[in-house]
Amino acid sequence: MTLSLHAPAFSLEHTLESGQFFRYSRAPGGAFTLHARRRLFRVEQAGETLLVDGADAAFVRDFFSLDHDLPAIRESLARDPKLRPSLDAHPGLRLLRQDPWECTAAFILSIASNIPRIAGNVADLARAYGGTSRLDGLESPDFPLPRELGGERELRRLRVGFRASYLVQAARLAQGGLLEEVEGLPYEEAKEALMVIPGVAEKVADCVLLFAFGHLGAFPVDTWIRKVMIETYFGGRQAPDRAIRAFAQERWGDLAGYAQQYLYHASRKARRHGGKVPARSSSSRGRPAASPA
Repeated sequence: MTLSLHAPAFSLEHTLESGQFFRYSRAPGGAFTLHARRRLFRVEQAGETLLVDGADAAFVRDFFSLDHDLPAIRESLARDPKLRPSLDAHPGLRLLRQDPWECTAAFILSIASNIPRIAGNVADLARAYGGTSRLDGLESPDFPLPRELGGERELRRLRVGFRASYLVQAARLAQGGLLEEVEGLPYEEAKEALMVIPGVAEKVADCVLLFAFGHLGAFPVDTWIRKVMIETYFGGRQAPDRAIRAFAQERWGDLAGYAQQYLYHASRKARRHGGKVPARSSSSRGRPAASPA
């Protein structure tokens, strides 16, 4: 049975295509198929109504963060005149609440990679080790749990390269309860805890904290957000990442993560359409491959 869910101040398209998440596809008619939290589901938007198959209302509200007061968030951020154009261009963009383990693994795979390869690696791991979720005759492999992941040699055969060692060690730490320990920690403590994982530096940790643990003040800095910030807020002068993060937290506080996501999405779309504002490098995040599987 199709669920009809009221979702004001929400854009399914802007949210999914803003580079947070790698396992979705879009049908020609506009419906999106997603595989998240070991669940395969389909969502279509008609105005302020979401039509959902394969997921209940509580799951959808939580995953898409429909409890965030987005009008208030946007009103606060719009006090920054340099940010306002990005906000106006993409109303309804929300930060997702992803599964912490899958999000951690995905952004470990993002290290020194590109978007098609990240999405392909995620899909390959799911096909190699995950179970199967089904929806109306469609099948898609679940992302493997930490205990289901293969060893380093097996992972290297899946062409994840040096990231294989990081994934194996991340899985071991996750099985030991690391991600449960991170849940509920203050931002700085949570970041330090995640950075115990080999390969997880500040950018990856901030991505996981923002997209899985709800730390809305996290501000991931990668190649392209660095360029956007230097051009927009530092007058073209070079600045170290720590200075960019400090600036973002001072300027936007607990909403820095939302500011970052709007800046990123707007800059990426501007680059696609020949605009002057730089977009984010494929070495971090962007549009996933065509299939959620």
